[in-house]
Amino acid sequence: MCTITYLPFQDGYIVTQNRDESPLRAEAIFPVKEKINGSDVIFPQDPEGTGSWFVSAANGLTLCIMNGAFHPNKQPGDYKHSRGLVPLHFIAMGDEHNFVNTYHYRELEAFTLLVCSPNGVSEFIWNEQKMQVVKHAPKALIFQSAPLYNYKQQKHRTTLFTRFLERHDAHQIIDFHTKPQAENPMIDIRMDRVQVKSISTTQRMFNTKINQVAYMPLATQQLHIAPF
Repeated sequence: MCTITYLPFQDGYIVTQNRDESPLRAEAIFPVKEKINGSDVIFPQDPEGTGSWFVSAANGLTLCIMNGAFHPNKQPGDYKHSRGLVPLHFIAMGDEHNFVNTYHYRELEAFTLLVCSPNGVSEFIWNEQKMQVVKHAPKALIFQSAPLYNYKQQKHRTTLFTRFLERHDAHQIIDFHTKPQAENPMIDIRMDRVQVKSISTTQRMFNTKINQVAYMPLATQQLHIAPF
């Protein structure tokens, strides 16, 4: 459950994700470095499920996952595994054709997977009934978790995003995710509610000069950077 922004710039892009979770959740492990399907990957790892919400590959891909699809649709049932493993499995499968046609997403709870690159964002939306794929051209984009933010709240937060970009450079986007943007903390980009809040910010910066992943636990505001 989270807020994700994508900004293309020069010959690359920046994607930034706030993780909205219980503040009681165990602290993530960062950086975790692995080689999957021949590609070096870096990600913050959830120690409870060994997966991640944000996985970056050296070749320029970044995969972000959010709980839910278009609407809050929590369904009871036994699911195959944590949705945090989906980004890692996507990289292992090699491409979106294999993912859409052969992956066992039918056995998983609803999710939205974003596959980001300099060419834009491919959005894979699984609502536990069908898989929908939406292609986004490289432009300023914001994605928000349906279980946490209703339509009116998402619209307001999108306005905050647009206004921020009118006043700031793309390289300052981490401030949008980590500093107050709205008067009401319950719907702020850095969200704060009783049982759930933004607990960390992860960012991928990719171009011909910079290829790195940054991770900031919001409780400490300490930025950790892992280059490829």
